[in-house]
Amino acid sequence: MLTSSERVFGSRVAGTGAPTLSTLLAARAAVAGDEPALTWLATTWTWASLDRRVTAVAAALRQVTEPGQRAAIRIARPVDHVVAFLGAIRAGLVAIPLDTGNAAAFADASIVLATADTVAATRRFLSTLDTCGHRVLAVDIVEEATGEFTEDPVAAEDVAYLQYPAGVMVTHANVVANARQAAAVLPGRTVVSWRPPSDPLGLLLAVAVPIVTGRPAVLFDRRQPPFPVPLDAGTLASAADPDVERFRSVFAGSLRVCHVVAEATAVVTVEGLPAGQSIAIVDPDGRRRLPGEVGEIWVSGPNVGRGYWHRPEESARVFCAFLADDDEPRWWLRTGDLGFLNEAGAVSVLGRVVAGHDSRSLEETVRGAHPAVREAAASGGEQAVVVVGLVPGAAPPRGEVERAVRTALSAEYGLTPRRVVVQGGLR
Repeated sequence: MLTSSERVFGSRVAGTGAPTLSTLLAARAAVAGDEPALTWLATTWTWASLDRRVTAVAAALRQVTEPGQRAAIRIARPVDHVVAFLGAIRAGLVAIPLDTGNAAAFADASIVLATADTVAATRRFLSTLDTCGHRVLAVDIVEEATGEFTEDPVAAEDVAYLQYPAGVMVTHANVVANARQAAAVLPGRTVVSWRPPSDPLGLLLAVAVPIVTGRPAVLFDRRQPPFPVPLDAGTLASAADPDVERFRSVFAGSLRVCHVVAEATAVVTVEGLPAGQSIAIVDPDGRRRLPGEVGEIWVSGPNVGRGYWHRPEESARVFCAFLADDDEPRWWLRTGDLGFLNEAGAVSVLGRVVAGHDSRSLEETVRGAHPAVREAAASGGEQAVVVVGLVPGAAPPRGEVERAVRTALSAEYGLTPRRVVVQGGLR
């Protein structure tokens, strides 16, 4: 639901480019600068103080980068990560929020954003990659910008950030749209999140929803519960979050469970109902299935991303599907998730089918294939693509983890994956 102030913000940026998280933040700071914006541990930043820090980072970036370049964010502290992300956008860069060390993501970056206490470790990490020449900027020690900073206007369909591991291109319009969709069903006047800002849902809750709606955000570390829930607070939790039931009891009715799809920015359904977007259950021939019938979940809406970075053929297949006998000409996103609709239009997600197997079983096998594997994600249609995240700090010999994964999948399923992508640890 939009407020009157949000409509004013939209008009303030008209004629100077599309509304972005950065321009909306500046508008917040101008009209509600002393109000709380973001709380982490015992420290609260107002809209004005957050805006000043973002401008300082943007000004520093403008000295060493060009608009359109990519900025990888290698920062664990949530507030510094948020500042770095918004600073990159304000500088006209494409942000790359990261949690694990993704070699492909760093190869795509022109600059790496860190904090002063991690610059040395970041340089050591970068030296292990087949890339070179990365500049590293510590965002927590940049000097406050002097004079007026002018943000270059951007188009709504310009890419705001890349969401890894898949490299989804999320536009400025996508993230603002998904923030509004999620906010419409998010209870409370304060947004709470325990997920890192590098996570699709964590970024939406810590950055996008607060800026778009004006609700302050309170961030926690999931490893330190129980934590006090602010009065009149609400949050969203992914159905795939292993702690979802524990946090449901903590929030006592103010938590909503959602289905998260990175290719659709983040939130697709909340408590099973479509979050402001169209959803269809589709058979292999591209035709709608009836309520109760199982098929692939397809999504259409302004929150669906532009595609995968530097993967045009796969982007066309996944993001540009056509539904037979559709009621209007539009593209649909193939989510790869299996599910069904009930008579009331609620979606039940059953899992994913990858190369004829349940993706959850494949991922469990991959996690047990090598002691350095921390997480795994299996995707693809007829041919599997497996993305492997390593334990932070792990550095097994090149090719060892991939061989172990391929051997395990072949032994248990007779499956030969098309690709195995191994991402190094950050710490």
